[in-house]
Amino acid sequence: MKINLRWPIVLLALVLTVSGIYGVNYWRQQRLIDEPLKESLLKVDGVENVNITNTNKNSEISISLQEVKDLSKTYREIEGILDLTYKQGSYQVTILDKRDPYLESLYEKVHYALMEGERRGNYSYMNKEISLLLSDEKGLVNYHLWVDQERIYLQLFSEENYLYEVIPINMSRRLADA
Repeated sequence: MKINLRWPIVLLALVLTVSGIYGVNYWRQQRLIDEPLKESLLKVDGVENVNITNTNKNSEISISLQEVKDLSKTYREIEGILDLTYKQGSYQVTILDKRDPYLESLYEKVHYALMEGERRGNYSYMNKEISLLLSDEKGLVNYHLWVDQERIYLQLFSEENYLYEVIPINMSRRLADA
C-alpha cells in the first residue's frame, strides 16, 4: 500500500492547526483571564485605567491611579487581586501617576534618603531626613511616606499633580550586609 502525500496540503494543515491552537490560547487569555482581572482592578478605589501585557514568562500590569489618600492600602489591594490570578513573582506592577518636572525634582532630592532607608533599614532617620529636605518646598502641598514589611511608599502632591513611588525592601540584601 502506497501513501501518496502532497506536501503543500500537509504543510497547510500544520499551519492551520498551529494557528488554531495559538488563536484559542490567545482568546482564552483575553476573555477568561485578562478581562475579568481588569474589571476587578478597576473596582479598586483610585484605579483609573489598567493595561495588561503578557509575555512568555511574566505579565506586566500598568495601572493608572488617580489621587489616593493611602497608596500603601491601594497597592496592597491591587496586589491581593493580582495574587489571585498570577503566581507570586510572575507579574510586575507599574503605577502610573500624574507627575510633573517639579515633583520629579523633589523625588530626585529625597531619592538618596529613600535608598539609604531601604538599604540600611533606618526608617525613622529616613523619615526625618525626607521631612527636612521637603520642609522648605513652597510648591509642595503635601506628602506621605509609609513603610511596611515589603515596601516603602512615597506620595508627593502639588496643586494639580501627584507622584507615587513604591520601593521594594530587599530584606535578603540587608541581612547579608549586617
